[in-house]
Amino acid sequence: AQMVPTTLALRTTSYLSQETEYMPWQSALNNLHYFDLMLDQTEVYQPMQEYIRKQVTPLFLYFKNMTSNWTKVPEKHTDQYNHVNALHTACRTGLTECQDLTCMWFKEWMDHPEHNPIHPNLRFAVYCSAVAAGGETEWNFTWSQFRMATVASEASKLMLALACSTNPQLLDRYLSDTLNPTMIRKQDATSVITAVASNRAGQSLAWDFVRDHWEYMFTEYGVGSFSFASLISGVTARFSTPADLQQLLDFMEKHKDAGFGSAALAVDQALERTKANIKWVHQNKQEVLHWFSSQTGNQQKIY
Repeated sequence: AQMVPTTLALRTTSYLSQETEYMPWQSALNNLHYFDLMLDQTEVYQPMQEYIRKQVTPLFLYFKNMTSNWTKVPEKHTDQYNHVNALHTACRTGLTECQDLTCMWFKEWMDHPEHNPIHPNLRFAVYCSAVAAGGETEWNFTWSQFRMATVASEASKLMLALACSTNPQLLDRYLSDTLNPTMIRKQDATSVITAVASNRAGQSLAWDFVRDHWEYMFTEYGVGSFSFASLISGVTARFSTPADLQQLLDFMEKHKDAGFGSAALAVDQALERTKANIKWVHQNKQEVLHWFSSQTGNQQKIY
């Protein structure tokens, strides 16, 4: 409602370094996700990463201690959930100890593929972190495990983790695989493309891919197995600049005759959301940059 500055809300996260409960952490991560989407392609990204890493490090160490150096599973359900949050957030924001740990576990698995040493609760967080930190070898191993997986939940974790790569060539290859039903099942194609789009390194690749292949997807997949609505909202979630808005308008103009089928509402919503995002970034970016920078002692020059 613009009655108080956004940084007032951000200030409530400053106590997280003392917080070990699941609910406050989950709420904070859910809400910080919007800041991530809006600002992770800007100069705010680095100070924001540093700040969240600083806040999550005590939680990471708390669980390291609670689980006797990651050998046990917390007893409380909410602790099990927060255990995953701690690992995923610490690795994502670049805590070296976390990245070393997940890469070590993943390497153990690569050395003995028949025995996966990673606890099921932590698998997605570990896979994602290892694929992001790794190269083609880790990606190919994850791909082969995905192709062989017989348990649906395991296949799903591996499928989403493949989209965590920071290598554009691998992400491009993965996107292309969605056009081939023998590689990625038709009903999984949307999930793969939106997962790539949710990766900071993959968002523009996924959007270009959808634009390039829209007609093919639209005619080939029809309305049945393909969730066009979630596809559109997934690839446009980060849209927050006038250039993004123009690309979206061009896309709508180009395909207006064929229509958007089940995605018609999603396209309209994407347009509204992009306009709202542009306004939000314009109003808040400098202030948010200043705030994150001041919290980490990394005072950036404010223009």
